[in-house]
Amino acid sequence: MAKRGTEMYRSAFTEADLIDSATVNVIAGQFVKLGEYQVQAGEMISTGYGGQSGQESAQGRIFMKFQTATPTEIKGMVRLQAYSPQDRPIEIIGEWRTELLNTNATDRTKQLPLPEHLVALTEDKKFVLEFKADADAALDKANSTIIMDITRYTV
Repeated sequence: MAKRGTEMYRSAFTEADLIDSATVNVIAGQFVKLGEYQVQAGEMISTGYGGQSGQESAQGRIFMKFQTATPTEIKGMVRLQAYSPQDRPIEIIGEWRTELLNTNATDRTKQLPLPEHLVALTEDKKFVLEFKADADAALDKANSTIIMDITRYTV
């Protein structure tokens, strides 16, 4: 949680933050790094927003849909991890099947609730997004969508 004297506000990660390349070749049954976000100086970030609530009233939400250039949906397992500045894994923040994450792009009440995670990453630590596809594919960033609520703290 935040230290005294910090300012907290709601924000979001999108595909622009968490997918590094225009195209990423994903491999069936193997986690492939899609991208990373490095926490900047003067901020602290935790995934999610607000407390745990019911489906309709949750404040924080997550939506992800990965597609090829055609566009065809790519199904599989999504993993978000916290990494140290030295590229060592610290913690798995969450793992989700794409079927849970791609419920509804526009109706937030149907998206998966994402309350604020207890761990907040500080300067130079990283959020790393990985994906284990069910079948080999070329993930297209332009046709993929990520909307992940986060809580930012200025310190």
